[in-house]
Amino acid sequence: MSGTSKAPLGDITHRPLTGRRSGNTTAQQVANLTCSAGQGDENNPARGLLDLFAAQSGSVSLNRKRSLKRFIDDSEHPIARFLSPQPSPTKPSATKSNAAKAGGVSPTKSVANTVVVVDSILSGELMPPTGPLFFHSAKAARPTSILSTICRRQTFGRQRNMPYYVSTREYMLDYISRPSDVYSFVSQDGATLVPPFSCAYNNVANGARNLAVGDEDGTIHIVDTRREGSHPDATKQILAHQNAIFDLCWTKDDSKIVSVSGDQSARIHDVETKKCVGVFSGHTGSIKSVSMKHNDDFIFATAARDGAVMIWDSRCSSTTSATGETVYRPADRLLNVHASTTRAVPPKKSKHGSDGPNTASAVQYMLHNEHIIASTGSLDGSIKYWDVRKHGTYFKHDYPTPLQTSKYTPTTRRAHGMTSMALSPDGRALYALSSDSNIYMYNTTALGHPVERFGGSDFACSSYYIKISVSPDGNYIAAGSSKDLYVWEINMPQRKPLVFQGHEREVTGVDWAKDLGHGTELSGCSDDAKVRTWKPNGELVQECRENKSLLNLHGIVSE
Repeated sequence: MSGTSKAPLGDITHRPLTGRRSGNTTAQQVANLTCSAGQGDENNPARGLLDLFAAQSGSVSLNRKRSLKRFIDDSEHPIARFLSPQPSPTKPSATKSNAAKAGGVSPTKSVANTVVVVDSILSGELMPPTGPLFFHSAKAARPTSILSTICRRQTFGRQRNMPYYVSTREYMLDYISRPSDVYSFVSQDGATLVPPFSCAYNNVANGARNLAVGDEDGTIHIVDTRREGSHPDATKQILAHQNAIFDLCWTKDDSKIVSVSGDQSARIHDVETKKCVGVFSGHTGSIKSVSMKHNDDFIFATAARDGAVMIWDSRCSSTTSATGETVYRPADRLLNVHASTTRAVPPKKSKHGSDGPNTASAVQYMLHNEHIIASTGSLDGSIKYWDVRKHGTYFKHDYPTPLQTSKYTPTTRRAHGMTSMALSPDGRALYALSSDSNIYMYNTTALGHPVERFGGSDFACSSYYIKISVSPDGNYIAAGSSKDLYVWEINMPQRKPLVFQGHEREVTGVDWAKDLGHGTELSGCSDDAKVRTWKPNGELVQECRENKSLLNLHGIVSE
């Protein structure tokens, strides 16, 4: 938001360009630029480009703390081949003329009179080439250097006066959903197609790419999305609940799935045997959200329409029901976590879905502190932190006091509730989808006001069934909507979202495949009783754009 201060989350530091003169000789000037990275150096955006420059130059060794020095001969510089004008084989004279106009150097001139192209870029006289990797803004101030600009890049949030940005947005336009990437599921009675409500990819622990889908009948479908065909033979079905499945997640080892349902229970299922190994009972309303504790397959939290957030531990004592099921009770309970303490008369029924004013709509275990969980509700649009080490103290109060509460500034007259939350892979940013059709980003270490907002004129969050998901590289966030699936590039919030077309009705559950690299899948569930998976395929996208008749058979991406 324009009026908010954006707290940096990155560990990236930079040292400004300094020049030293000796003997009043400009030729002996030395300019050092050092990019240092602390813990988490593997996520440093500058490191990737430095490694790229080193790989292209052939024999440059870059260590954890690396330094790039200016060479007298620009041909020796590891990035000179990227920044200097390349001579044309057909028109050498024109190349020399253009290089002279741009501040470049003819190769026939002496070294003493050479003005290194890198110096021209550092001084701002020559702008580096703009291409797929670099985007230039004419309104922004010129940077000290291209490398120092990249080093100043923040982990999230908008940075002013930042003319260059490394973006992969154009590659997202190569994503497409083929007819073989569409999955439909039949109801338990075998008569009709049943709409899916939620989906979740596995954690790639077993090397597979499996998508678990929870439908309205309470069945979990596990699909290997790498197989061809709209309904592969390897699809597993688990009869999990007697009501709709609103959310689900995998354990870290991918051996079990936790699902929550409208039957007011959470269940753990063994993927191999397809049997229920635990029933977690205690809520008095439909359970809307579930979140596993990071690196712990025994503990998870749930949020429900009864306004409660409950913490469960499968190692606690249990009882055996009359049907032979193992039943667990909550290890801790937080009641009325988002209820109003001043509201005397219950409000009217919410327009957005069927959730009431006291609903705890989403819960999320935090990564920066394993003892903290975040919750949000359908009443005031706030996010609250709870310390799970305060065992039992929250339960003693009708309206417990949270550890932290976000500050919410509504964009309309009334406050809007939140429908879903998602955590960035590094745990530094928390995203929340609001019913005012905006996604708000928060700093996890200090909630406060949102540091950024994502939206669009056509994006609409029309119900509390719509969810969001962050890509495994942390660069994109996807959300369902009243029709299509929308994707924003997190470091470019001012740009319009990409629209993944193909669905015909409301898109609810969304999720990214957890494996990194080019080709990461994106899936979405819709009320049109279909699950669509988008994968990159540039050749097929180009063919569809040239042959309009193919567009009706495929789901493509548009800007």
